[in-house]
Order: sequence, then structure tokens, then C-alpha cells
Amino acid sequence: MATARRNSRGNSTPATRKNRSTVLAAVVSASLVCAPLPTFAAQTIQCTSSGYRYNYCRVETNNEVRIERQRSSTECRQGYSWDYDRHGVWVNHGCGADFRVGSDGNHGGRNKALAAGAAVAGIAVIAALAAQGSKGQQSSDVPSWAVGTFSGYDSRVGTDVELTILPGGSVSGHAGGTSFEGRFADSVLRTERQVFRLERQGNGFVAIDERDANHRVAYRRSGGGY
Repeated sequence: MATARRNSRGNSTPATRKNRSTVLAAVVSASLVCAPLPTFAAQTIQCTSSGYRYNYCRVETNNEVRIERQRSSTECRQGYSWDYDRHGVWVNHGCGADFRVGSDGNHGGRNKALAAGAAVAGIAVIAALAAQGSKGQQSSDVPSWAVGTFSGYDSRVGTDVELTILPGGSVSGHAGGTSFEGRFADSVLRTERQVFRLERQGNGFVAIDERDANHRVAYRRSGGGY
């Protein structure tokens, strides 16, 4: 078994440095597990798709949303005419309802599970960063065909979308009246709500939903590269 010793200059040996790295990882992991998750008091909001158009109602949801009362004659079906993310609820296709958002205080088990998941995710990020460091700092420039501003129409939600991809991979844009941000790397565009794989097509690309290959959005370049 390797033991930690100091060399003639008083510096730690590789074994010592490895042990320190192991301890540091354990400390970080423990802090992730113990870190409390933010909670938001439950409240009820009304969100309506006027004229069968997409509408995003901004509210902190704590990733907990349910329909309390449907107000529209059109059916509200999750994933089609309504859904949510951490920062709001969206409706479309004529859905209108009262939505109960946030925690009612009886989801301790769920929060613990989320905390454990966050810890695992945090450990994975640390491992990835460590692997990157061992390979040296490398550039991850976006291919030229994906750099610039692009416009498309998402028929699934019935709205125009415009997005800008910068050479470093930062993504910003808006869908209807809602702004969003994300990252593009290894041909995958990730936003807070969705993940798309991009495939070059003509003077733009087609974005394919990783969760549903039938959900595709074709984009054409509307602004020059950088």
C-alpha cells in the first residue's frame, strides 16, 4: 500500500496529493447531500391560452404543479396543452385552468429524493471537471454552421422561435413571448426545459427533440456568424 511521504524538498508525494484529492471529493459530496433545497409556499394561479395561443405564466413552481380547476371547455392535457418548468406554467391550444404550484408542506420524501439526486449530479459534475483538468484545458468551439442567429417555427407549441448560438456554446433566444437560455456542445442544445440534437441542413439545421424524435423544428439562418 502506498504511504504519504515528503521528498527532500518538503513537498508532498503523488500519493499524498491523491489522498488530499480523495478527501476533498468526500467533503464536497457530503456538503451536496446536506445542502437544503429551496422551497416555495404553495399558491394557486390562473393561466389561460387566449385565442388558442401559447401563453407562459411566470411563477416559481418548485417543480410541483397540478390542475386545481379546469376553466376552459377545451381539455387541458399535460405535455400537449399545458406543462411547467421551475419558473412557470405554459398553456396552449385553448387550455385554461387554475394551477396549484409549489409545495403544500407534505413532500418531505420527495425533497429528500431530490436532494440525493442533486448530490449524485454534483458528484458527476466534479468528476467531469476533474477529467477535463487531467486532459488539459481544451477549446470546445462550436462548428461554424451552428454559429449565428436562426429562426424557425415550432408546430408542436404553435410559436415562432429565434435563437442565437455563440462560438463558445452559449445560447439565447425567445419562443413567442418567452425568453430562454441554454448551452450547445457535441451537437446537443440544452435549455432549461428541453434537449435537442442539431443536424446541419442547408443554411441552418434541424433540431430533433431527444425525448420525441417526431418533434422537429427546422431553422434557417437569419443573422450572420460571429
